[in-house]
Amino acid sequence: MIEGESAAHRPWHCERSHMDEPARVSPTNGEPHIRLVSGTPAATPSVDSYRRLADVFHDLLSEQSLDSLLVRIADTLDEIVPYEALHIYEADEPKRQLVPALVRSEWSQEIYEDVFPFGVGITGWAVEHREPVLSNQAHLDPRVEFVPGTPLEPEALIVVPLIARGALKGTLNVYRIGEDAFFTEEEFELAKRLGDAAALALDNAHIRARLEREAQTDSLTGLYNHRYFHERLRRELTRAASEHENVALVMLDIDDFKKVNDVFGHAVGDDVLAELADHLRATVRTSDVVCRIGGEEFAVILPGSHEEQAVALATRLVTRLDAVARDLAGKISVSIGIAQGPKHAANPRELVACAEAAMMTAKARGKSQVVFFDDSTTERPEAGDSREDVRSIAHLKMLQSLAGKLNRSTDVREIGMAIANELRQLIDYHNCRIFVRDGEELQPIAFQGELTAPERPDADVFRTRVGEGFTGRVVQTGESLLLDDASTCEFAIKIEGTAQIEESIIAVPMHYGARVIGVIVVSKLGLNQFDTDDLRLLEVLAGQTAAAVENARLYEVQRREAESAKALLEFGRDLAAAEGLEQVPERIVEGAQQLMGAPHASLWLQESIGGDVVGLAAHGYELGAPVVGLRFAADVMKQFFGRTGPYVISPEEYAALSDPPAESTGSYVVAPFTLEGRWGAIAVAFGAEAEYGDRELELLGGLAHQAKLAIANASSFAGLERTFLSTVEALANALEARDEYTSSHARWITDMALRVGSELGLDADTLKRLELGALFHDIGKIGIPNSVLLKPGPLSEEERLLIETHPELGEKIIAPIDQLQDVCGIVRACHERWDGHGYPDQKAGEEIPLEARIIFACDAFHAMTTDRPYRRALPSDEALRRLAQNAGSQFDPQVVDVCLRVLDAPPN
Repeated sequence: MIEGESAAHRPWHCERSHMDEPARVSPTNGEPHIRLVSGTPAATPSVDSYRRLADVFHDLLSEQSLDSLLVRIADTLDEIVPYEALHIYEADEPKRQLVPALVRSEWSQEIYEDVFPFGVGITGWAVEHREPVLSNQAHLDPRVEFVPGTPLEPEALIVVPLIARGALKGTLNVYRIGEDAFFTEEEFELAKRLGDAAALALDNAHIRARLEREAQTDSLTGLYNHRYFHERLRRELTRAASEHENVALVMLDIDDFKKVNDVFGHAVGDDVLAELADHLRATVRTSDVVCRIGGEEFAVILPGSHEEQAVALATRLVTRLDAVARDLAGKISVSIGIAQGPKHAANPRELVACAEAAMMTAKARGKSQVVFFDDSTTERPEAGDSREDVRSIAHLKMLQSLAGKLNRSTDVREIGMAIANELRQLIDYHNCRIFVRDGEELQPIAFQGELTAPERPDADVFRTRVGEGFTGRVVQTGESLLLDDASTCEFAIKIEGTAQIEESIIAVPMHYGARVIGVIVVSKLGLNQFDTDDLRLLEVLAGQTAAAVENARLYEVQRREAESAKALLEFGRDLAAAEGLEQVPERIVEGAQQLMGAPHASLWLQESIGGDVVGLAAHGYELGAPVVGLRFAADVMKQFFGRTGPYVISPEEYAALSDPPAESTGSYVVAPFTLEGRWGAIAVAFGAEAEYGDRELELLGGLAHQAKLAIANASSFAGLERTFLSTVEALANALEARDEYTSSHARWITDMALRVGSELGLDADTLKRLELGALFHDIGKIGIPNSVLLKPGPLSEEERLLIETHPELGEKIIAPIDQLQDVCGIVRACHERWDGHGYPDQKAGEEIPLEARIIFACDAFHAMTTDRPYRRALPSDEALRRLAQNAGSQFDPQVVDVCLRVLDAPPN
C-alpha cells in the first residue's frame, strides 16, 4: 500500500520522481478501470456532492476537538468520494517527518507504526513539492516505496497536501484497491477542495489547543500554572472521594532562593526555576501532575498515592538535586512538605494548607528536608529581633549599592577594591584581602587596611597557593572559616614581618557554580569579633564578587574576540585590495598565519573538478618547504572532500599524506571551501603550545569563506582582463593588417617584449603596461595614408615628417580609455632614441620609459627581419649585429644585452 495506503494492500512510501508534474498514471488500453464497490462513484460527481462539500465546510471549521475533526474529515470524504482506505498524516516540519494521525485500513497497526520523512514515496513527493497527486496505478509509479508488513496490491491513490496560511499541516491520502480501481478528475478536484477546508480546520484546532495549553501553562518552566493546579486538585479530590482512593500532594520551596536572585540576578534565578522544573519532570511518574504555583514554590499532585509513594518521590528529588551542581548558583536544595487527601483534608484549600505547614516545618528544620504533615510536629522558622532586622536592612542596602558598582566594572582589581571599600562601611575591620585563583596560585587583587609591620608591604606579599594557610585552605575545601582566635588555627601561617596579635578572621570562598575562583579574608583586632551574620554577609558578598570577576574575565575574552573579528575584517579589506589573481593567494596565507598566530599556513586548490590538489601559496615555512606546486591526487585526498566545516588533522593523518615540515608538529587545522565545484582549503599549522577551540575553528572558517570569495572575484577579474586584452589585440591586428608585415607585427613584438621584461625582472604591473604598450605602439598609423605607409621607395622629407606624427596620434587615440591611461606615455615614446635623436619629443636615456625602450628594440629587430615595401628582410645574424652595433646610440645598451640573450634562447 502506498505511503499510508488503505485496506487490503501494502502502503508504500513512493520513491521520489524525476518528473516536474505529479504522475497521473492512466489505465491501460486508454479505458478507465471500473470496480463496483459500495459507494462506487459515477463518472461525474452529482451536484449533491458539491452541495454536501459546501455544507461541511462550516462544520469542519467549527469543530473544537482535534480527534473529532479528523473523524469528521474522514466521514465527509467517504460520502462525496467513496474510498476503501484513508490515511491522514500530520507534518512535523522541524523533523521533516510525516506521522499517521488517522488510519482507516485493514493494516492500520502497521501504518501507525510507520513514520517516514519528507520526499519519500508519492506522499513525500507531494509534500516536498506541495502539489496534489492523482495516481490511478500507484503501485507502478516510479516514486513508490512500500510500508513493511502490508501486502502489495494494485490501487489508485489521491494525495492532497494540507496547507493552511502557508504552513504544511499534513496530507490527506485516499485509496481504492484492485486492477480496475481509479479516481476521476472530478473526484480529484472534490478531494482537493475538501483538503483545503480540512487544512484550515486543522490549523484552527491546533491554534485552539495551543491557546488552551498556554492558558494552563507557566511560560517560564512549561509546567502547569496556579490556575490549573487548583482546578486539577479539585477534580482529583472529587474522584478520590467517589472511588474511595487517596491523593497525595507534595509542595516544595527552593531554599535561599532570594539569595540567588540578590547575588546572581533574576536571569540566573529564572534558570534555576527552569532547571528544577526539568528535574521534577524527570523524577515523577507519567500520571503525576507537576505545577509551578508561584515564585519559587512548586507542587506535585499524585493521584492514587499514599504516604510511602509521595515520600519516595520527594526523596528521589532531593537525592537528584544533591548530585547536580549548577554552573553559577551552585547546588539547588528544596524543603518539601507532603499531605494526603482525603485523610488530612477533603477540599483543595485545606489540603494545600496542610502541605504548606509541612513544608514550613521542613524549612525550619534545615535545608533538603522532607516532612509528612502531622498536627503535633509543625514548626515555623523563628523571627529575629528588631536590632537584627535593622542590621539586615543595612546589609541589603550595601549589597544593592555594591551590585551597581560591580556591574559597571570590567577590571578585576577595580572590583576587588570596590568590595573592600564598601565592606568597611559595615565592618570596622583591621584589614581586608581579596584573592583570585590562577591555576594553583592565589593572586591578591585588593588589600585595604593595616598590618602590624614597620612598613606597609606590597599586596604581592600575600601571594600564596591553594592549600597553604587558612586562605589556601578555604579555596581547597570550598568551605568558609570563622576563626575567633586566628593564632590558634592549626593551619594558619604568620605573615613575615608582622607582630603576634589577637585577631579574629573570616575567610569565605568565592563560588562560581561548582568552582572556587577566589577568597575574601577579613581581619579584626580582638577575639570573638565576628558572628554568623557577618559570615552570611560575606558569603553573599563573595557570591556577587565571583559573578563580577567571571564577568570581567568574560569581558576580557569578548574583547579579545572583538579584536580578532576586527583583524578578520581588516584582513578582508586587505584581501579585497589585492591587485590580480597572483597576489590573492599570498595575502590569504599571510593573513591566515598572522590571524591564527600559527608557525605557517598554506593554501590548496584542485586544478579542475576531479583533478589533483595543488599548493597555491605558503607563508612562514622557514626552511623553504616545497609547498607551492606540491600535488596530491584526488583519490588520496577524497577522504577530506566530504568535510564541510573546519577540522583538525592529526600528525598520523598528515604522515599518511606526506612527511611533515621540520618546523611542524604535524597537526594542522584545515578550513575547506568549494570553488566552482573544486575542493580547496586553508591549512594552518599548530604551534608548540597552540590550542584551537571552537572560536578559533569558526574564525578560520570565516577566513576560508573570505578566501573563496576573493579567489572567485580575482579569477573573474582575470577572465575579464584576458577578454579585454584579446579585444585589444584583435583591434591592433585589424588596424595594422593593411599589409602582410603589420598583420602579425603587434603580437610578435608583444610576446618578445614580455620575454625581455621578465628577464629584466619587471614586476607584474610593469609587465602589464609593457604588454598593452606593445599591442598599441603603432596604432597611430591608422591616420597615415596608404600611399605613404606602403610606399615602396624612399620617403620625401614631407612624408617622413608625416610618418613621425603617428606616436602622437596613437597617444590621442587611446587617451579616452581609462584602462590605458598608464600606457599613453609608452605609446608616445616608442620611437625615442637613447641618444636623444628620436621623435616626437627627442627624449634621451632614462627619460624614456623603460617599457618604450624595450618595445623600440624589439620593434627594430622585427622590422629588420621582415620584408618591407621598400626592401627585403635581413638575415637574423645581420639584424642581431646591427642591434648590437647601435646599442648606446639608438638603443638602451642594457635592453640590447637582454634582447640578444633572449633571441638566442628558445622561447618558453
